[in-house]
Amino acid sequence: MNVCNCIGKVAIAVGVAVCGIGIWGAASAADTVQVNIKSLLNARSVTTFSNGKLYTWKMGIDNGGTGDGYGTHSAAVHLTPTYTGHTLPDSALYPANANHPTMILNFSNSDSTDFQTHYIKGLDSVTISLPQGNYSALYFALMSAEGSTAIKVVLNYSDGPVTSTFTLNDYNQPLATGVFHVDSNMQKWSTTNVPVDNPYHNLDGFCVTTNSSKTLDSVKLVKTTAGSYVTIWGVTGVGSNITTSVSQQPARLSSGSVRMLSCGDGRVQFSNVKAGAELSVYSLSGERVVRVSCSGQGTFTLGDHGSDAMVCPGVYICELRQGQHTQRIQVMVPR
Repeated sequence: MNVCNCIGKVAIAVGVAVCGIGIWGAASAADTVQVNIKSLLNARSVTTFSNGKLYTWKMGIDNGGTGDGYGTHSAAVHLTPTYTGHTLPDSALYPANANHPTMILNFSNSDSTDFQTHYIKGLDSVTISLPQGNYSALYFALMSAEGSTAIKVVLNYSDGPVTSTFTLNDYNQPLATGVFHVDSNMQKWSTTNVPVDNPYHNLDGFCVTTNSSKTLDSVKLVKTTAGSYVTIWGVTGVGSNITTSVSQQPARLSSGSVRMLSCGDGRVQFSNVKAGAELSVYSLSGERVVRVSCSGQGTFTLGDHGSDAMVCPGVYICELRQGQHTQRIQVMVPR
């Protein structure tokens, strides 16, 4: 995703007191936009590991929210360094493939109390507001538990709604028509942080094709099967002329509150970062374009002094690792 009328480089700084800021811009053609559904999240389905301890999932994916959660890679390694079961990635980033564009879900290994999924039971619905623009497709990451679920999709265009339906099979059943795996063979975790059951649970995805000649304001998902449970993990849009907002949020790492700031000069700063932390910068396609180590407390700027570590304008995923602690944040590198 590119942003116009901004300036050139990104800087990474450590040990500086900073505050949060938001950035707005107009996305260019064929952009991938991770839709912000934070205000809709109401459940924690993933056990994470940060601040030297495990934070157990609460409100799982079935049995009224009391059953079946999952764990991140760092949580599993904390339990046993030789853990071999399939876990969720710490970064929640799923690179683009033949089925979907890059998808970034709403959990993070650094979360200790944040909600990560939206949980629906019974006959209910959720309306997801979208940054206005011309979408060609919407991709949903979701799960159905205790049976399959029929879902009605209502696309709310500026000139009226358009409705379609699809079926989401139970998370351990074969894929329904038109559905793909975002993640598969996931290991289930108990409420006492013991990986249990065979690793056959699947996180599914579904693509809804939209009319790119119209302005799409929101999408409503209506759960029309009473006996099952559905969790929504993320929404990704593909389109053009989309007004986007990227906001840097406070983070949580081992040495206290870590914050990031994207300033007018393109600088992105970290505070309270330990020496030896490793920073990786990924494109939205999942390709790692930069990896650097912070040798000490101080300031490090990508692109300074002729460094080949400078990245081009666009939107990236910055992943900061301090030992077993990981913080992932989406960063806009302006023009």
